[in-house]
Amino acid sequence: MTGLFASPAARAQSPAPSGPTGFLFDQGAPLAPVGQTLADYGVYVKGFFTDILYGVPSGGLQNTTVLYNEAFYGLDIDLNKAVGIPGAVFHVSLDSRWGGLDQGVNNLTGFSEGFLAGSGPDNNTRLTEFSYDQHLYNDKLRFVFGRTQLASYFATSDLYCQFVSSICSNMVPLNWSANSNAPFFPIATWAGELAVYPTPDTYARVGASLSDPTQYPHAGMPWDGGWGVRGPSGVYTPIEIGYVTHAGETRYPGHYDVGFYHDSSQFADPQYNTTGGKLALVGGTPLMHDGQSGFYFQAQQTLWKPDPAGSRDIWGFVGGMFAASPYSFVQSYWEAGLVAHGPFALRPNDNAGILYTHYTFNPRQTGSVDDRFTAEGIAANVSNDSDLVEINYGFAIAPGISFKPFVDLTFHPDQNIFDIPNPRQGVNFALGTGGQLFILLNPALGLPSFFREN
Repeated sequence: MTGLFASPAARAQSPAPSGPTGFLFDQGAPLAPVGQTLADYGVYVKGFFTDILYGVPSGGLQNTTVLYNEAFYGLDIDLNKAVGIPGAVFHVSLDSRWGGLDQGVNNLTGFSEGFLAGSGPDNNTRLTEFSYDQHLYNDKLRFVFGRTQLASYFATSDLYCQFVSSICSNMVPLNWSANSNAPFFPIATWAGELAVYPTPDTYARVGASLSDPTQYPHAGMPWDGGWGVRGPSGVYTPIEIGYVTHAGETRYPGHYDVGFYHDSSQFADPQYNTTGGKLALVGGTPLMHDGQSGFYFQAQQTLWKPDPAGSRDIWGFVGGMFAASPYSFVQSYWEAGLVAHGPFALRPNDNAGILYTHYTFNPRQTGSVDDRFTAEGIAANVSNDSDLVEINYGFAIAPGISFKPFVDLTFHPDQNIFDIPNPRQGVNFALGTGGQLFILLNPALGLPSFFREN
C-alpha cells in the first residue's frame, strides 16, 4: 500500500489533459485549498475506502455472500518543509476493517491463500505504520525504521493492487504467514529497511523485522504491550536487488528483481509430533523445525503503449517463489498476468486485469488435512497443487472513484484454514464473484499527494 498514490492504477484515474475521460461525473477538487495549505507546511493526507461484496455461489466450503469494508487513512509529513530536516519523512497510518467475518473470508472457498484482501482477523482498527524515512546522498541511500511491515518494501508491484482474490500489495506468500512469521499488511511490528541506488535504474535493499505472530489479533498501539518485544518468535530478513526503467526514459518501462528471505523462528510441523506420530490421529506436541528460507523473482514489462505521453498501456508480469526449506507451507508459487490501463480509447481511466496463480504445497501440509479425513473415518485426500484465476474490470465513475466487478475460480482448494477444523471431501473447485467500490481519497477530494518511492 505504500506505493498506492503513485501506482499506475491511481495514475490512470487522473483526468486526461484533453479528450474523453469516461467519467460519469466530475466532483471537482472540493478540498484542494485545505490540502494545499497543509502541503505548504509539509503535511499530506492520504487514504482510501473500499467496499467489497464477495460470494461463493458454487463449490468451496460455504455458499454465502459477505460485505467487507476497509478504510485506510494517515499522514505523510515532509520534515524538510515542516522542521527543516532535508530528505526526511514521517509516516503514520491506520487501517479499519468492519463487516465481513472476524476470521476473514478465505474460509468460504476453502483455499488458504485466497482472498488476501479480506484476510483476518477482521473487525479491528490497527496502527499500520509509525515510521521515520530518510533519503541521503541525492537519494542514493534510503532507510526507514519504526512500526511497519516489510511486505510494503519487498516483492511489491503497483500492478498487484489491481486484483482482489489473491495477490495484493506484494507477492504472496513471501510475507504471508504461510512461509514465515513476518506480519503482512496491515499488521506492523518493529522493522527497518535500507535501500541503495547505485544508478537511477538499479537498487539493492535489505531489511529486518521482528517475526511476531502475536500481533495478529491486536491493534499494534503503544499501550497494553502493543510495542513490546516479548512476543516475537525470531527475526525475518529479506534481501532484494532490482532493475527498473521509468516512463520518462523509455516508452516501454519495466521492473525486474530477485530476492531471498530467511525467518529465524521455530516452526511447528503440520503433521507429526515429537515421537513421529501423526498429530491428527494421536495428538501430542508438534515436532519443531528451525528457520525457513526461500527465493523469489519478479518481472513486469510494458507491452503496449499507443501514445508515449499518454496513460493508456498494457503491462505483463510473471513471478515465482521457491522454498529452500523442506518444511515451508508453500513449496513453490507461480504468478502471471496482464493489467490494462485505459483498455478503450473512450474510457482512458478504466482498468482491467487477468491473473493466474499456481501453488504447490508441502506434502506434510496437505497430509495433515488427509489425516483429519482419516480421523473421521473418511477415505479422501486433497491435492498438493492449487490454482486460482481472476478476471476483473474497473469502471472509472469519477476522479478517484471506481467500481470493479470480478470473478475468480479456484481449483483444488487446499483446506488448510485455521478456523475450519473438519475438512470436506469432494471440494474440487470454488467459484467466487463480487464487486469492489474503491474511493482513493486524494484524487477524489483534490488533495495533493506525497510521492513515496518504494
